[in-house]
Amino acid sequence: MSASEDLARTRRWRGSIWAVFSALYFLSHFHRIAPTVVAADLMAAFRTTGAELGLLTAIYPYVFAAMGFPAGALADTLGPRRTIALGAGTMGAGAFVFALAPRFAVAFTGRLLVGLGASVILVAFLRLCTEWFRPDEFATLAGLTQTVGNVGALVAAGPLALVVERLGWRGSFALIGVATALLAGVWWGMVRDRPEDRGLPAVNPGPRAPSPGWAVLRGVPRVLANPRSWPPALATAGVYGTLLAFLGLWAVPYVTQVYRVSRVEATAYTSAIAVGLIIGSPLAGWISDRWLGLRRLPFTAFTLAYAACWAGLALPAPGRVPPALLLTLCFLMGLTSSAIILVFACVREVNDPAYTGLAIGFPNSVAFLGIGLLQWRLGAILDARWEGVLRDGVRVYAGEAYRAAFAVCLVLALLALVMSCLITETRGRNVWRGSSAALDSA
Repeated sequence: MSASEDLARTRRWRGSIWAVFSALYFLSHFHRIAPTVVAADLMAAFRTTGAELGLLTAIYPYVFAAMGFPAGALADTLGPRRTIALGAGTMGAGAFVFALAPRFAVAFTGRLLVGLGASVILVAFLRLCTEWFRPDEFATLAGLTQTVGNVGALVAAGPLALVVERLGWRGSFALIGVATALLAGVWWGMVRDRPEDRGLPAVNPGPRAPSPGWAVLRGVPRVLANPRSWPPALATAGVYGTLLAFLGLWAVPYVTQVYRVSRVEATAYTSAIAVGLIIGSPLAGWISDRWLGLRRLPFTAFTLAYAACWAGLALPAPGRVPPALLLTLCFLMGLTSSAIILVFACVREVNDPAYTGLAIGFPNSVAFLGIGLLQWRLGAILDARWEGVLRDGVRVYAGEAYRAAFAVCLVLALLALVMSCLITETRGRNVWRGSSAALDSA
């Protein structure tokens, strides 16, 4: 078979893999964002406080935080195909448990299962990409992947509110579980870990990651001890933590309570964030890979603009932010936060290529630990400033209470900006063995 025929076959298989994963990742974001749409239903069904609701949603990022390195180890040893199939199946089972939960503890278990399954999806896929795609396509592909996921977030915000009105929140989550389980089976039957498994030439020939689990886990202290691993991970935690705390839980309650609009109307604002992410994620990847050929500069510029968005929500001002301006801020918040897709390239390119999965999983651990802590903390701040108002059994918080919570998000966004300035510039190449002098001249 000629080289051109091999290339054509490789591209076809890459397209098929991308299509199936896109559907799975779409649903993983659907799972992640859906609770914000049904927050009031959950508070009424389980008689929860704001802090308890924050804990229910925070279990998802806590699991991601705990699974960062295990997910990378699974991707390096078990392989991306098996890891993603197992994760998707677990995610579907968790959705069923959540939909049928008779009490809060069972709902908590369902979200725990969903988080366990979803936590391995992206890390394993990016590990797969190192076999099927070139290094100068990595950030762009990560951006396109986030676009797909954020389309899932967009659907979770708007149309899901309409589905919930018809099927109820339990029926809606059961439907999500069925779709996730079906896609897990399709992935298992069609995808292979590397081109050679389909009789194709290797896209990135070179040394493989070590197979035994113990050998892979030796890379954990190496990634942790590498000072270049931390700035991009901490910057991402500040940006993604604040974004998900807002988009994933408190955005809809904030808009419905402060602006006194319906839940369906309020999802227009979360949809604006998702649209910003959909546009910004591939744009950030393209700017980094193809236009500038740099990592640190676009990361820092986007993070600066993101912090400015939080200033608009958190700083004292007469009255509330006008609805039109709030919609613009939400869009810009999504657009500017999209630079976090560069974190996977930033961390991967400063660590040993033999531990690619572990390196990619590391920022997930840091970022999602921040998300879990922040979602709970924001709920506690709101509860501390609650004035005793209830509406249909749901706590209603004043605008000043939300502003106090958002001030915490502003501080974290500014800290993320500082960390982004400390990211090692790699110019899109692995510099693990490079000297400090070489890096400084890059």
